[in-house]
Amino acid sequence: MPPVINTIISTCYHCGEKCEQDSVSSGDHLFCCTGCMTVYEILENNGLCEYYDFEKNPGINPTKSFDHKRWEFLDDKKIQKQLTDYLSDTLVIVSFNIPGMHCSSCIYLLENLSRIAKGVLSSEVNFLKKEITIKFDPREISLRKVVETLLSIGYSPEINLNNSEKNKASGQNKKIVYQIGIAGFCFGNIMILSLPEYFDFKSLLTIDFIHLFRYVNILLIIPVLVFSASDYFRNSWYALKNLRSNMDVAVTIGIVGLAVQSFYDVLSGHGGGFFDSLSGLIFFLLVGRFFQQKTFQALSFDRDYKSYFPLAITRAKGNEEKSINVNDLMIGDDIIVHNRELIPADSILEKGEAFIDYSFVTGESRAVLCSEGDLIYAGGRNMGPRLKLKIIKTVSQSYLTRLWNDKAFNKDEQTGVSIWANSLSNYFMVGVILIAAATGIYWKIHNPALVMRSVTAVLIVACPCVLALSIPFTFGQIMRIMGKKGLYLKNAQSIEKLAAIDTIVFDKTGTLTSTDNNDSTFGSSLLPEEKNWVAAAASQSMHPVSRLLKEENTNPEYYPITNWEETIGAGIKATVNGNEIKIGKKEFVSQEITSDDTDDNSFGKTYISVNGIIKTGFAPIQKLREDIEALAQSLKSKFRMYILSGDNDAQQSTLEKYFTKENLYFRQSPQQKLEFIEDLQGSGQNVMMIGDGLNDAGALKASNFGITVTNDIHSFTPSADAILDINNMGLLPKFTSLAKDTKKIVLGALVFSILYNCIGLSFAVRGNLQPWVAAILMPVSSISVVLYTRLASIVAAKRNKLY
Repeated sequence: MPPVINTIISTCYHCGEKCEQDSVSSGDHLFCCTGCMTVYEILENNGLCEYYDFEKNPGINPTKSFDHKRWEFLDDKKIQKQLTDYLSDTLVIVSFNIPGMHCSSCIYLLENLSRIAKGVLSSEVNFLKKEITIKFDPREISLRKVVETLLSIGYSPEINLNNSEKNKASGQNKKIVYQIGIAGFCFGNIMILSLPEYFDFKSLLTIDFIHLFRYVNILLIIPVLVFSASDYFRNSWYALKNLRSNMDVAVTIGIVGLAVQSFYDVLSGHGGGFFDSLSGLIFFLLVGRFFQQKTFQALSFDRDYKSYFPLAITRAKGNEEKSINVNDLMIGDDIIVHNRELIPADSILEKGEAFIDYSFVTGESRAVLCSEGDLIYAGGRNMGPRLKLKIIKTVSQSYLTRLWNDKAFNKDEQTGVSIWANSLSNYFMVGVILIAAATGIYWKIHNPALVMRSVTAVLIVACPCVLALSIPFTFGQIMRIMGKKGLYLKNAQSIEKLAAIDTIVFDKTGTLTSTDNNDSTFGSSLLPEEKNWVAAAASQSMHPVSRLLKEENTNPEYYPITNWEETIGAGIKATVNGNEIKIGKKEFVSQEITSDDTDDNSFGKTYISVNGIIKTGFAPIQKLREDIEALAQSLKSKFRMYILSGDNDAQQSTLEKYFTKENLYFRQSPQQKLEFIEDLQGSGQNVMMIGDGLNDAGALKASNFGITVTNDIHSFTPSADAILDINNMGLLPKFTSLAKDTKKIVLGALVFSILYNCIGLSFAVRGNLQPWVAAILMPVSSISVVLYTRLASIVAAKRNKLY
């Protein structure tokens, strides 16, 4: 049945545009075009009409028709590899920038894409970046069809194989420069043409010329309003549609008020209006916004802390292997990836087979079997013996950080001061608008000439920027300072969680003990060739004991290794050069259960068997780190401290010098560690767990704040809130102290905001502040907040000896 044609002008139920004579209807609803009607019918058929409950006319007018052939290039396998984050026979992950995303209803619709298109598994929106990440099954839907589905509901993705964040930022900077240029040009000319309004030029100019100048000012103000001020109007419209208020709403009210009054004055012949003040207001607002952007870019903490991100990898050159920062990797480099290490960049498997765990990327925990020549994606984790890979793409730290920050690994989002400040910011502008209204009513009664000046000044000078900026800039600066000292935080919320900690739980091996210069006697019963077989099997693992064993051999990679497997908390087994090698606990190495298996001396020992025969057992003498005494003394007065160790209690007497005897726990399995953390939390304690990430993954994830320590091979554990360079363990008390000081810095910024706004409003409500002066003061306040948070953070860091 053809759509019904409407002849009455109304508004589109979907997008809110005017319905002209070619409008159509479906049921009781009118639509401006068949595109909007089609979107409505798609949503209705899929039970998604809740979309319209968020607000009236939330939709974007879709492309009325699009050329399907235009998107044929998305069927090309090479292009798919360029566009996708992950690509396999059963799962594809792709991210698109969606410029048309503008409100909560957009988020609702885009995150329910799986209900519209069969084969889409999930979709997640990052509203601030206007980005959507889509997971879909390529057996049921193609990349091209996914894009066409987005187009069909009115959300056109940006697809540019050459685009980059830098290019996007450059484009944004160019736009504001053009806006400033036009506003400045018009402002200067309007000021000149407005001189007759301020001085007595009647002897020089006829009244006709004065009127002419006024109408020329109208022509000059139009591009300022339409182009230069367009972002303020757009942002205000989106905010009001969502029943919210922001800084741009107040600015827009002031601009509209001045414009309406000015047009009325000129067109009615009452005067020249306020076009000079209006153009100057917009010009100075834009200049202030431009300098704010430059300041933010200079202090781009998010980018900076990613550049400090401590992920290292082993690079192979000939027979030489060296641990380097992943930022130093080049396309074509060969890298060695050990068991459970993260793959930092897209690579090709050079030989053999590999089991890769992509749960970090896809959420699917089942390991994927890869063969020689296969593409291995960044973010995968090696679940077998060590691999040799060749880098084919440069490392993207932002991509790795996005994986680390995935919502699947987040415990809670905002806490404490963040929630309070954000709530205060939401009500701030409502209060400002009420003050402006009261001011306007007062001056309308007592001095109508001051109404526009005072109301506009109130709307402009009141600045909630400090509320919006104080938290991200303070936290960002603190993250940067901590990153320079070796503590790399997952996100800004981690600072508040760190500040709330009252209990610290340490793993022992590899955390409180040093892996350097440890003594052992494991070689006494092994033949030279057997030592090499053992070292070859151990070289595949990241465990501290395995790394000790590797040092006994010169070239372990020359031995063919098959059937390699590592059981966390138990040991390693492998076939090396045709010989069965087992390394680990006695019950793992030998199937025979002897009477001394539970003996104190055997627990914590490492045993080695060759072809089923136990050759030796040894217990590496692990030395405590040199700064443990000072660390324990600094922490014991502020925190409850515990040690959870999987080893025996051979070092208990030494540890009792620094830690309370009743808080030392040995022979703890990974599960027991996790349950211990949960018991502490059940008693109301905020727990920090510090471990090496190997046997402590469960405990790290369960804790309120988890820290993975790193040594020469850097860990990357999604369940941890931070990564700490083990050489800076002694700075832990200073890190916790600085985190607590951060809240004071934020509160100081809030006090500054209150004082600034009280002083500014006191002048504005009395009509003593010109709007263009307020436009200058507003960005100055924002920049001053940035400088305050920076200086206060530096002072706090210096006080804690971290700067």
